[in-house]
Amino acid sequence: MKLLLVCGPWGSGTTAVAGLLAQLGAVGFGPYLQTSDERMENSYELIPFREMVQSVASEQFVSVKSGVDVEAAVRKFRDRIISQELGPYDVTSGPPIFLKYPLSALIVPQICKVFDTHLIYVVRPLGDIEATRVRRNWEALYGAKGAEVIYWHMFTLLINQVLPTTIVRYPELIAWPLEHTRLLAGLAGLRCNDRASRRFPWQRKPSSSHCGGFGLRLRLLRC
Repeated sequence: MKLLLVCGPWGSGTTAVAGLLAQLGAVGFGPYLQTSDERMENSYELIPFREMVQSVASEQFVSVKSGVDVEAAVRKFRDRIISQELGPYDVTSGPPIFLKYPLSALIVPQICKVFDTHLIYVVRPLGDIEATRVRRNWEALYGAKGAEVIYWHMFTLLINQVLPTTIVRYPELIAWPLEHTRLLAGLAGLRCNDRASRRFPWQRKPSSSHCGGFGLRLRLLRC
């Protein structure tokens, strides 16, 4: 089954990207973790996926736990999808699945072994990530401190392994949302539908724009 794995630290813009994929028709199942941030209350983090990742990695220390079989845990999670435990899904012809949780960056190699995975890396300046953490009044781990560790894992993997990867720069996503909508839709094999073109996950009011005539501003890396 095709998986779109949205990777990036807390405060980097992964929620905006995941929300856009959901509006385009990618399957995220649910339920999702809800946050206290009024700007983005839905994190689009599938709770069973978070629980699986937390069983093999520590959010507090941003590290993989010792003595755990990460690949076995990922396979067990995949089997829950196949058995329809997380909701109805046609594994042979259904739309792609999307998953998102910053800590999953630590176990991307195992996820890619189990799923047909395309990585979507979301990047944002560390200063902006830290400013978001301060606004949310979150612990230091969820700002620049944690972002340095998450990005180290992400880009070490990008350099050393051949994996399909798309890089989305969050400031460009906000500046040119329609371009990103169309290009992410193409990446996922989904249509740029009217709903996705009228309103973006981070907007409170609908946009009157449409999905046609964009420039190419999404950086695609197919390694």
